[in-house]
This record gives sequence, C-alpha cells and structure tokens, in this order.
Amino acid sequence: MTAMKRKPIIAALLSSVTPGLGQVYNGQMIKGIIFFCATNLLIVLLSFTGLQFSFYGLAAIIMITLLFWLFIVLEAWFAAAKIKEIRLKSYNKWYIYLLIALLTFGIDFISTDFLVKDVLGIRGYRIQSGSMQPTLREGDYVMVNIKHHGSKKLQRGDLVVYKFPEDPTKEFLGRVIGLEGEKLEIRNKWVYVNNSPLQEDYKTHEDSRIFAKKDFPDTDSIRDNYGPVIVPWGSCFVLGDNRDNSYDSRYWGFLPLKSITGKASYLYLSADIARIGRSMR
Repeated sequence: MTAMKRKPIIAALLSSVTPGLGQVYNGQMIKGIIFFCATNLLIVLLSFTGLQFSFYGLAAIIMITLLFWLFIVLEAWFAAAKIKEIRLKSYNKWYIYLLIALLTFGIDFISTDFLVKDVLGIRGYRIQSGSMQPTLREGDYVMVNIKHHGSKKLQRGDLVVYKFPEDPTKEFLGRVIGLEGEKLEIRNKWVYVNNSPLQEDYKTHEDSRIFAKKDFPDTDSIRDNYGPVIVPWGSCFVLGDNRDNSYDSRYWGFLPLKSITGKASYLYLSADIARIGRSMR
C-alpha cells in the first residue's frame, strides 16, 4: 500500500463528526473503536450518578461528554501531526470514512430515544394548559424523571405526569395532594388532609366566589367544596395549582398510581429565561 502523511485538520474534522473516526484516518482502527465506544459508555456511567435529574446535573453530563469528545478531536490532531507517513490500510478510503459516519449517525438516530429514556431515565414534557399556573405556564417544558415512580415512594406535592383516565392516549400534569388511605376534604377552597388544613403556597385562586353545595347542587359545587373522601389504595388525588381553572381529581376521580408515567424534576425551557432551571418540588 502507498505511504502517505496525515493532515491534522482532516483527522480533527473526522473525529468531530464521529468520535474516533479521525483515529481511523490515522490508521489507528482499534483506538478509533475504543474512543467511539468509550464516548457512549461514558454517558451510561454518568447516568448512574443521577445527575440528570437536576438541571445543572444534566448540564454537567453534557459538558463532561463534550469535553471528552474534544479530547478525542485533539488527540486525532496531534497524532496526525506526529505521523510522518503511514502505509495506508484498506479502510483508508474517503468513502469508507463517509460510510462509517453515516452508519454512526444512523445508530445515534435510532438509539437516542433509548439512551435518553432507558439509560438516563428522563424525557421532556410540554405544559398544555394554564391549570398549573403560577408554577408552570402553558408552553413551558419540564424534564420528567420516568424512573421516579417506580423507585421512590410518591410524596405529597410531587408534580406527576399521568395518562388521563378519561382518555389514556393523552397525558397531563398535576400535583399530588392526597395519598393512599388518607382522608381528604375541600372546605371553601381550603384542602384538609386527615382533618388538618394543608398549607399550599403554590396554589392560586382567580375566582373569589365560593361554590357551596347548598347553592350549587350540581357538579360545579365540588370545585370549592369536596368530600370528605378516603383515597383508595393504589390511587392518589391530584389537583392543579390554578384551582379555579383545573380539570382534575375533583371532577374525574382518583388517579390510579399505574397511570403515572413520571415525576417532573425541573423546568428546562420557558419563554421566561429567568425561570429556566427551576426545581419542580
């Protein structure tokens, strides 16, 4: 095979496209494969730290991964600069580099959903209404911990994403107020759990009127006066923070725990930049 020098800029560009591809260009196939696998393995290892369940933790995972990728790019550059000439291998062809890049792009495209949901255990969710104001606004994006409900006991105050009992094809977000076995009642807009008033600094009431059962015998009265009821086992009671404008457990009943698909961890995208990164607890 022909002996040729390697161009550092090309080696760096190839590794910036696909980790390790610049090393392949330098005739270091095994090193290239190791770097490519190490990049993906790094994300898996970082997922065990649980950093992804906080805004700055996820930012740290992304930064660490990018820094490692930068190291691979620089390694390819300096390795190429040191090589006076190499005897070209059968894989040192431009179309082989292109094929490898396309294959890795295809693998990444297919595996991204698996990597984010199954490895990191997170996914994004867009707020679809104003029922959670002022905590969350319509159009906000929150990161959802989809492993939370299976690994940690549900707590009062958790913001959970759930399959809507009246239409499981839809998902909504609400705040857990009542837990299994608890007595829950709403008296003149105030929530009582086991006969004790619940302090809720997150809720808001846009309507000063109070619907009483004696004045509103139909279902409207349950907006401000509800129960008392006992939350059955295997279920919870959820409400929206915008109490006067939320279609929640008061109207459609208890939420089966099996319908919960995850817990909102933090706000990661909003029209109000100052709110980004806010914890959802």
